[in-house]
Amino acid sequence: MKQISIILMSLFFSMATCAQERLITCSSENNSDNSVSIYAESTMFGQNSLKLTFTSLMGYSTNFTLFSNSLIATVGPGKREIIKLTPVKSAGSYSYQYRYQYFPGIALQKVPDSSFAYLLPARAGNQLRISGVSSLSETFGPKKEEHYYGTGFTYQLADTICASRGGTVYDCNDKIREGETADVFFKSGRNKIAIQHKDGTLAEYMVLAPIHLLVKPGDYVYPGQPMAVFSMAAEKYTVLFSIWYSDEKKIMSDHSDSRTSSLSYLVYMQPHFYVGENSKSVLLQLNKEYNVQHPVEIITAEMSKKVKKKLGYL
Repeated sequence: MKQISIILMSLFFSMATCAQERLITCSSENNSDNSVSIYAESTMFGQNSLKLTFTSLMGYSTNFTLFSNSLIATVGPGKREIIKLTPVKSAGSYSYQYRYQYFPGIALQKVPDSSFAYLLPARAGNQLRISGVSSLSETFGPKKEEHYYGTGFTYQLADTICASRGGTVYDCNDKIREGETADVFFKSGRNKIAIQHKDGTLAEYMVLAPIHLLVKPGDYVYPGQPMAVFSMAAEKYTVLFSIWYSDEKKIMSDHSDSRTSSLSYLVYMQPHFYVGENSKSVLLQLNKEYNVQHPVEIITAEMSKKVKKKLGYL
């Protein structure tokens, strides 16, 4: 089986779209005490990271510690105050200017647990064959220090794509009705499901065939929950699965003016999957078939007692 190569930007076309549509916007409001509040308003699902940089700031103190005149704030749906500027009485003049960028997910200071056990993304009892995925830039370009990791899962018609881990659906699409026919490339704007996990990591399920979605943006899914069904005949039924997170240090070192970043802040993780009692958390082997299992201890690993009781696990 040939290894699938992808254009890195294809996985993240939604972020460029978000930036163009300005789904997160900043505004400032003058308060009665002459202070200034800067707000961020988001129409996006899930949590995202906003980087606000002051290009000039005179005569004001802030209620937030700035690093190189910048701050990073976590922004959820709705409107919230990001920072307040308080006038300094002894200042002779007052002015401020700022620019901002936003990034998917929560900006993390530490590397998440790389040994976390994910479920194979199908119904229990099914079998999935594994294929490799690499970025086009790594295939034809110079070797980079940062690596792209992805896993290809091969399904059959009418199979179900299930959540490998619990989280919030922040983006999904099932509008593309034609499956991929090429062995190597696929176009951007494909059917997909994007999930934000509890620890700040994000998962992309990029699908190379027509699907019928069972979830919508804003839904919370639990491990093993059905999310989509392969609904139409196609040449292949493949899901390209990847895990990544936004690195705070990389975001802070990005000094570009554009709201669409160069994706240099992304850090990919090589996920481990549950494949049986004797191998609870392993890296999958290429061209091998695995039986899908949904053990209760993996499904409930991140659930609170209240949720376990609600779902009948207690």
